[in-house]
Amino acid sequence: MSKRLEIHEHISNHQEKHLEKLREYMAQPSVSQENHGVRECAELLLGYYKELGCHEAEIVETPGLPAVWAYYDAGAPKTLAVYNYFDTNVVGEGWDHDPYDSVVEERSPFKKVLYGRGAGTKGTFAALLNALTSIKEVTGTLPVNLMFVSEGEEFVGSNNIPMLIERYRHHLSKADALIQPGACQTATGDVSLFLGNKGCLHIELESSGELAGKGPAGGPVHSSAQAVVDHPVWRLIHAVSTLYDPDNNRILVDGFYDGLLGADDGDMMLVDELARIYKDNEDKAIPNLAPGKVSQFINGETGKDVFLRYCFQPTMNINGLHAGYTGPGTLLWTLPGAAYCTIDHRLPPDLDPEVCRQKIRAHLDKNGYSDIGIKVLMSVPPRKVSIKDDIAQAGLRIFKNWGIDPVVWPRGGASGPTGFFSQLLGLRVLAATGMTHASGHSAGNEFLVIEGDGKVGGLLELEQSFVDLLYSYATYPNDF
Repeated sequence: MSKRLEIHEHISNHQEKHLEKLREYMAQPSVSQENHGVRECAELLLGYYKELGCHEAEIVETPGLPAVWAYYDAGAPKTLAVYNYFDTNVVGEGWDHDPYDSVVEERSPFKKVLYGRGAGTKGTFAALLNALTSIKEVTGTLPVNLMFVSEGEEFVGSNNIPMLIERYRHHLSKADALIQPGACQTATGDVSLFLGNKGCLHIELESSGELAGKGPAGGPVHSSAQAVVDHPVWRLIHAVSTLYDPDNNRILVDGFYDGLLGADDGDMMLVDELARIYKDNEDKAIPNLAPGKVSQFINGETGKDVFLRYCFQPTMNINGLHAGYTGPGTLLWTLPGAAYCTIDHRLPPDLDPEVCRQKIRAHLDKNGYSDIGIKVLMSVPPRKVSIKDDIAQAGLRIFKNWGIDPVVWPRGGASGPTGFFSQLLGLRVLAATGMTHASGHSAGNEFLVIEGDGKVGGLLELEQSFVDLLYSYATYPNDF
């Protein structure tokens, strides 16, 4: 029996103990928006790294919330950086169990799932730690060197990732690639491999009496005063309306699309394959179409037009509007002193987030809205890896080894801080290759499949697939 299969067997024999680690990690709250339990979770994770035998392991103080750095030097020829985040979204509503009780029960069609906030992120990362422990217990060491960058601020913008990269550049510059562990299967067992993500510019627009020099300043006034007082909310509505044409679904900011390259020949081959696989079922392909329902896509588009727009066009999404009293009835008669609109832009690699911000500023100024404030809430660069790169090939061949033919996307439509590692270090990134399914990320009843249905893997397959990824990369291009 090969060492890799011995490790698989070791994992199989320790599933009960491994599940308890997931439950322990998820039971520790780590809500970054509320700074609830984040430091305690960082300390828990630090303990896990020390138990693994990392040669360096420390909590890193940042201007925001704490992070954790760890380094396992196996003396191996290849080195992987590992990015993960241990913070979670707020609990919210829609839970059948306490989100920190880590309840395990049946959820059709799956025999067992683990419920809890952070199941899809903290749960999968704890599974990676279990896999690494099994590797060490069987072989005495790891097949690659690992550098862990663990942040507690993903849900509040990941603003300190560049600082962490600079602090540990002397190590990270020696990494060959970066992985972000995660579950890769859909609820039906399909697997998608994304060769990149878009960048993101998340901004808040503000209209206020203070910024404009007219209208209420420092707070609201009674609504009857609107007869003689300028209105910040109407001002914001009109400013925002100049940015986007909803009838043609096009951003109206001058020069916003300048430099947009679109799909190359290799990308078009992947898009054509996506259109073939999901013919008349594009809604089954596009990620994150939940919990709401979408009856049709923009302009009634179908086929490859849907995938081209999703992968290669920028977005300008209003995700929040706030002004004045928003409760029931007419309890407060107010003319608000300020109004806010938050907008996120998902940007293909050809568009730089800061350049896009500058163009939005220039557009507002040109159209007479120089009083509208712009605050950057988050700005992250895109990432892309070639399907020919060794880290991508290492991922593809573990799927082949498991008898799975993954659907390969030129890029995903979402964004994440791994783009900083590509931008600042030139690292190629591979995300989400774990053989199981997670659902409800940031919603109620978030869960991770622990025992699947034959098509979808569980904790056993998740941990074994992490082992396979490390050995696949360590030995590439040779067999593993």
